[in-house]
Amino acid sequence: MSLWEKAMALPLAQESDFYGSHRRPHGVDSQHLRVIKDTALRSRLIMAGMAEGLQSPKGPQKIASIVRLYADFNAPAPVRGARTAARRPNEPSRSAYGLPTVEELNRLLSRITTVERTVSSELQGQINSDISRLKGQIANLEGDEFERTFRELESAVRARREVSGQVREETFKRIEADSAFEPRKYLRLLSREPHSDE
Repeated sequence: MSLWEKAMALPLAQESDFYGSHRRPHGVDSQHLRVIKDTALRSRLIMAGMAEGLQSPKGPQKIASIVRLYADFNAPAPVRGARTAARRPNEPSRSAYGLPTVEELNRLLSRITTVERTVSSELQGQINSDISRLKGQIANLEGDEFERTFRELESAVRARREVSGQVREETFKRIEADSAFEPRKYLRLLSREPHSDE
């Protein structure tokens, strides 16, 4: 007995055999809808392109296993993980939660790195220039002017130590101001505080 003859000898699927969301497909010859209990035969029919699985019990379910037969042996190939893929459209995407994609996050981090480098160069250059200027002045000053310039020098040295926090803050401000850069909206997910190794 050929495989096709075995398939055609299977009992016809009745309306009552379909369970839950599974329904009899429209426009399909009822002769091609069969109930099958032999899992090995079911697998052979599907692998041979003679059948497509329409319904199968999982675990202890008491529902019929139903296949659709294809006389031209052109049944669609089974897709691994098809059920998982079928559920995905119903799941909210991560963007629905306001979360960035990997690509968006990479673009944002790349922009932060580039802008930070520019801002750091600007601020450090300005501070270092101020420190050099004040050091040059302090050697020739006395009294109140010396005190005032010395305090300015202390402030400049302290500013140089604290510049990392200023750089991060200024970087965020510049990126937030760039309305053409869409991933800027995800800055809210990032801390503005620079990481300290101390």
